[in-house]
Amino acid sequence: MSALDEKLKCLPDHPGIYQFFDSAGRILYVGKAVSLNKRVRSYFTGKPDRAKTALLLTKVCDFEIILTDSEVDALLLENNLIKKHRPPFNVELKDDKNYPYVRLDRKQSFPRFEVVRQRKADGARYFGPYPAAGALRNTLGLLNKHFRLRRCRGERFVNRVRPCLNYQMKLCSGPCCDNVSVAEYRRLIASAALILGGRGRPVLQSLKRAMARAVTELNFERAAALRDALIDIELVLESQTIDAGRNEDLDVLGCVSVADGSAALYLLTIRRGNVVGGRPFLLSAYGGVFEDLPGAFLQRHYTGSGAGEVPPPLIIVSAQGEGGQTLALWLGKIRGHRVKLLVPERGRRLQLLRLAEKNAAEFLARQEIDDDFPSRALLELARVCRLKAPPEVVEGVDVSNLQNEGVVASLVCFRSGKASKQEYRRYRLENAPPDDFARMAAVVRRRFSGENYHPFPDLLLLDGGRPQLEAVTRVLKELGISVPLLAIAKGRDEGGSKDQSIPDSFYQPDRKGALGLAVRNPAYRLLQQIRDEAHRFALSYHRLVRKQGRETVLLEVDGVGEKRARHLLKVFGSVEAMTHLSPEKLAEKSAIPMSVAQKVIDFIRI
Repeated sequence: MSALDEKLKCLPDHPGIYQFFDSAGRILYVGKAVSLNKRVRSYFTGKPDRAKTALLLTKVCDFEIILTDSEVDALLLENNLIKKHRPPFNVELKDDKNYPYVRLDRKQSFPRFEVVRQRKADGARYFGPYPAAGALRNTLGLLNKHFRLRRCRGERFVNRVRPCLNYQMKLCSGPCCDNVSVAEYRRLIASAALILGGRGRPVLQSLKRAMARAVTELNFERAAALRDALIDIELVLESQTIDAGRNEDLDVLGCVSVADGSAALYLLTIRRGNVVGGRPFLLSAYGGVFEDLPGAFLQRHYTGSGAGEVPPPLIIVSAQGEGGQTLALWLGKIRGHRVKLLVPERGRRLQLLRLAEKNAAEFLARQEIDDDFPSRALLELARVCRLKAPPEVVEGVDVSNLQNEGVVASLVCFRSGKASKQEYRRYRLENAPPDDFARMAAVVRRRFSGENYHPFPDLLLLDGGRPQLEAVTRVLKELGISVPLLAIAKGRDEGGSKDQSIPDSFYQPDRKGALGLAVRNPAYRLLQQIRDEAHRFALSYHRLVRKQGRETVLLEVDGVGEKRARHLLKVFGSVEAMTHLSPEKLAEKSAIPMSVAQKVIDFIRI
């Protein structure tokens, strides 16, 4: 009998936590249990219900348990160990950086709505997160317009001596120049916040009463403005409304899993019967029991990346798993009031759960398609370009003109269909040739004849048409280099102007006419991504070079002041010289902290 079997026989029927270890002693998974005997033994008896759980068990070489006095203590200990060790098969939430929040700093006399990517415990009020950033911008635009809220930021707002153009257009109440009292402005921002928080019906009724008074007083201009505001605000509220059955606050957590063990959740946030948020979470590595997934997620959500979130009084889940009541008590302590976990069996709440599960399933299916996209795109690219094999490395080149300040260019690198930013390069052509074709050729000449050797790509993508392609072909022949080339030209109308509605064209040397590449082909999409990334990178360098003539951009890096910026420029000569360095090399040569060096490199490579 193995040592593992011996330990399984001695498990106590007692609450606590268990840790699975691999052969190197690393913690793979941490779980809690009401009965350690029943829960841990369940992993090693019968067939695992999920592929990820089966994968976990193939790596488990040992386990350890820690007894606790109660289920609540087990939950707290499990949470602390997950935070400390971050086991690969536990729930790890990383989505908050993807979805924007709206921040309202109530400490300011005249606060404004700010779109941020991270929620902090700073005393401000946060709304969201919002998966649809476009819809959020439209909503904020309507609220700013009709409540005449300030849009100026920081120093610009503080240093104004006269109202901005928005005030002249009656789109701002002019708090920068004291044209509105603090009390009146706070009333406006409070009304807008009610709408953003999904509780805007009282505001709507107030506007209707104000419109009726304006009509009675024959103030038709005011009535028309209120009517327009009503129409826009009703659109905002309609986009939030869902038939929750009651005017209540609740979260709905839908969970789905597929054959390979990947799991996804969708958190639907409803306040006063209105949807104020909805976001998916991909948990492809979770190796625990599927019924425990909702509870494991809620644990991490309210203490991990979702710090600052307060659970609502009701949370609808697909399964409570072991220790569901203990979790509810723990969430109640965070809230300060009772929290109930509910697994609905019928009625409207079950329909809400099915809606959340539908969104989770759709997200998981889309994620699988996106994960498979690079390989499909590269296979198609090899077929269309007549390559012997799918191109592992594709480089894209773009040139950006600086008018009288010279020419800059960018070279981006995609490996296996994904951006490899550490291999990006920038070029500055001080004595640039007179036309775009020769400039592109000059950049390619520097790329393949530079002092520092870089392996050749499997495909080189040029931003331009046949003239750029022919110029670069001549350069490569002069250098005696053979690299597959492809040029991408933006669609143009009959007058020669760029038109986004017209598909891009693709050209290769020695092939007449454009390649037959359909818009829906994954290769078309990948090539557009590479071209657009090269364009973005060239533009960022363009702005960097222009700004260097006035002040160093290093001052915009958190942790870099004037003294440190002067030191960096003295050591390296220019910002451009730093772009090719790793954070470790930058820290070593300049003797600055590694954390600051990382920020500098991240900033100058944007």
